[in-house]
Order: sequence, then structure tokens, then C-alpha cells
Amino acid sequence: MITPRDRLVWFCRPGFENDLAAEIVRWAGASVRPHAPDGAGWVLLDVPAPEAVRDLAASIRPFTFVFARQWFRVLGEGAGPPEPGEVIAALEETARRAGGRPRARDLVVEAPDSEAGRRLWPRCETLARRLRPELEARGWLSARHRHAPRLHVALAPEGRFWVGVSDPRNSSSWPGGIARLMVPPGAPSRSARKVEEALHVLLTEHERQKALKPGRRVVDLGAAPGGWSWQFARRGLLVTAVDNARLAPQVLETGLVDHVQADGFRFRPDKPVDWMVCDMVKPGERVARLVGLWAAQGRARWLLFNWKLPGGRRFEAVQRCRAIVDREMGRAGKGYTLRLRHLYHDRDEVTGYLAVAERRSAPTRKSRRPGRRR
Repeated sequence: MITPRDRLVWFCRPGFENDLAAEIVRWAGASVRPHAPDGAGWVLLDVPAPEAVRDLAASIRPFTFVFARQWFRVLGEGAGPPEPGEVIAALEETARRAGGRPRARDLVVEAPDSEAGRRLWPRCETLARRLRPELEARGWLSARHRHAPRLHVALAPEGRFWVGVSDPRNSSSWPGGIARLMVPPGAPSRSARKVEEALHVLLTEHERQKALKPGRRVVDLGAAPGGWSWQFARRGLLVTAVDNARLAPQVLETGLVDHVQADGFRFRPDKPVDWMVCDMVKPGERVARLVGLWAAQGRARWLLFNWKLPGGRRFEAVQRCRAIVDREMGRAGKGYTLRLRHLYHDRDEVTGYLAVAERRSAPTRKSRRPGRRR
């Protein structure tokens, strides 16, 4: 039996529930009280009316939340592991109340990333294998439903489950929002996985094709041992790796990485480059100013970086870093896009991507041919 509910649920890294709750309060208003159990890996917001929860869900954009990996609007809640028939019945009832037909573009069956939640992941995979063909056979689940929502079935360790929906443009197709990406063997450090995830989560496919063309130039500040340099080099980009420490041998063996022994905060390229990337173990606010200066002064078009965060009140630290970047870009009068996300491979840090807005050239006035009258 599934009981209708009016609420929103977010998944996050366990231990970051309070940071995500602070984001939700800032977004939804000081009057809301998110439920954020320590270590659960999820945050729940009860909403008083269906109209209110729909309006809130509609206002969510792809990077509204830094600390959320996944989100969905709950349609119903049940006890115990669900059977496919229960999910189907919930969808029928929801569609009946809305006066339409059940339709979904995608299906995600997931559980939180807590220790107890991870034990439910095999059960999620089994349920997805059973539920997907039944929904497809009824014509309810199809990639052809281009404007239909993403369907979520989420198992919680507390012995309950949620059935919900989200906008596919603003949520993750990966269960729990955890990127399932393969990094080729030979990566010089764990940070190489972070770059792979960041490029897929923070950039669109079109942006990756444009910004990661072979031959583009990259400056990697604080590069050693070279995981970030290695990731860009294996895509054919030309990297200047800046660090007083040594690089791993496989990074130099790419033939596309030039090692400069220097301080990453003092280094300046002779001419503007395409990318500046930075994963230095320094306070986030100091790196934020470095990022803002590089972007504001036109030294790089695209920037990928980490902001290390202090323990506790991490959301406030992110806001201070944002303000530093905004101040530098405002002084320069430059537009920009900034996207931040606490990635699966992040710990006490967030990963950011900044793209400087391209200046549009003024339209040229066509000259008239001599002797020609209008």
C-alpha cells in the first residue's frame, strides 16, 4: 500500500545533510524545516499542499544545489521493499488524480549512499530489472516521451520506499546521482577520477566538444602528481603543469605535458590559454580569488577547480567563495557562468567550473558601392 505524500527528497554524501539543508532553507525560505538525519545521505522537505510542492519542484534548475547529487518530488510512500505492482498502482492513481496517463521518459531505482543504503543497491538493481519491462510493455516508459518526467523509486534503510518524479533536465540519470564512469588504467592519482566526473557533470556534451578539442592549451596549477594534467593530455590537449614537486612518470610520458617548477599562485602564462585548472590543497577562499583573477584578467576562458572547505558550515564557506569570484568578475565587467557541485569523488571540497562569457563583436556596417544611390 502506497500513501500519497507531498514532499521533496534530495540525496547527498553522508555527513553533508546539514549543508544541503542550509541550501534548501536559502532556496525555499527561512520558514521551511528540512528533515536531515545525520549520516542518512538524504534530506526531506515536507510541503503543505500539492500545488506548493509542484511549484517548488518546477523552480529547481540543474545547479540550484551544490551539495545535492539527486532529487525528486515524492508521489507516494510505502513500507517495506516495493513490488512492481505497487509502483504501477501508485502511478495509475497519480495519473488518475491528474486526469492524464502515466508516462515517464526514464526510470531510476536507487538508495542513499549511506552504509545501510549501500546494502540496498543490489535490491535496487533487481527491482529495476523487474519493473522496467512491465512499464515499457504498458507504454508508460519510453525515451520517446520527450517531455515526460523521470520516474524514481527510492529505497530507504528505514524500511520504507518513495515513488517520485523529477525533471530529466535537472536530475541525474545515474542512481543516487553517483557517476558510473570508467577511468583508464594507469591514472597517476585518485584525482583523475574527479576530473572525469567533473567534465561529465559540470559541462554539457556540446560544451565538452567545444572546450576539449585536441590542441587547446591548459595550465594546471599545483599539478603534482599529475592526475588532472594526465586527464587533459590523454584527450590531446597541451598542458603546462605547474608545481615545485615531481610529476608521475606516466604524465610526462604522454608527450603533451610540460613541467614548470614554480609556485602555482605566482605563475602567469606568457599569453592567454584556453584552460586553467587547479586542485591545490589550500583554503578555498584563497583559490577562489586566484580563479577570479585568472578569469577577470582574461588569462583563461574555462576554469576547473576545487575549493577546500572547513569542517562545519560548509555551505557558508561556498557562499564566501562565490562572492569572491563575483567581486573580481564584477570589477572587470565580465559575464560568466559558474557551476558548483559536491561530486562523488569530492570529500571536504566542492568542484567548480567557470566559463567566461564570450564578447560579441559589434555588427559591421556594409559600405555602399561608389556612385550607388539608395
